[in-house]
Amino acid sequence: MKKALVIGSLNMDMTVKVEKLPKLGETIFGNEFYESCGGKGANQAVAVAKLGMKTEMIGMVGKDSQGEKLIQNLVDNGVKADNVIKSDELTGRAIITVDKNGDNNIIVIAGSNFKITEKDIQNKVNVIAENDVVILQNEIPLSVVEFCLLKAKELGKITVFNPAPATKLNDRIFHNTDYLILNETEMEEIFEIKISDEGYAEKILHKKEEHGIKNIILTLGEKGCVYFDKNNDINKYEAYKVKAIDTTAAGDSFIGAFAMKICECGDTGEAIKYATAVSAIVVTRQGAQSSIPTKDEIKDFLRKN
Repeated sequence: MKKALVIGSLNMDMTVKVEKLPKLGETIFGNEFYESCGGKGANQAVAVAKLGMKTEMIGMVGKDSQGEKLIQNLVDNGVKADNVIKSDELTGRAIITVDKNGDNNIIVIAGSNFKITEKDIQNKVNVIAENDVVILQNEIPLSVVEFCLLKAKELGKITVFNPAPATKLNDRIFHNTDYLILNETEMEEIFEIKISDEGYAEKILHKKEEHGIKNIILTLGEKGCVYFDKNNDINKYEAYKVKAIDTTAAGDSFIGAFAMKICECGDTGEAIKYATAVSAIVVTRQGAQSSIPTKDEIKDFLRKN
């Protein structure tokens, strides 16, 4: 059986629901507040596990109650958490504001996530060797991301990288990434290409060639996604028409579902379609990991759609 490893962040999410996102300097009332387990890495790990693949996570939490909750939550969702390390730094947190349309903004306080080091990963390189696909995001130090991708490729693993939060990346990261998955905000920050630009797709292909990137998947929310493949063909995929109430975990669930399916079947188009269905369900539910569907729920959704 194929197995997935997620190396990345674990955060306690603190979410406020509002009518509209506040303007600069504006004070508004919130309608609802709740805490939930999150972090891009943990969200992606839970997505893979709930969809039926054996999943393991490497990350770091604090020696506090939030850290214990995050580890227990992974276990409760079927993720092996033996290699989540405990640090003296506080557990990471995310402050999330969600408006009535389901749109959000997120502030991440990295905490213990930014204390993980290359040495920590080197000590667990056997864990990378035991898995088939390695999934990474940008809520841990970039030097650690680069090291993980290098080790994963040396061991012949499929690598999936989501550069969020966005920052400038070097070509060593690009060369060791099989699938770079990013949204339009990240595309603009990393490559300085706006989706509203005339000929944006050709500009992306140019950057892809310039940096030696194998595959790029650009997610566009309700507009679907665009896949720039290794042959430089441009493939567009439509999103399912659903009523969104919370988009917080849409990207993470897409990435987890894609990584699981590409590892399972090796067909990128099928993996994208599957991931699109997963994220369509996620946005109709409140919360991050709690919104991620099971394998049976996806089967039912695809049968009806």
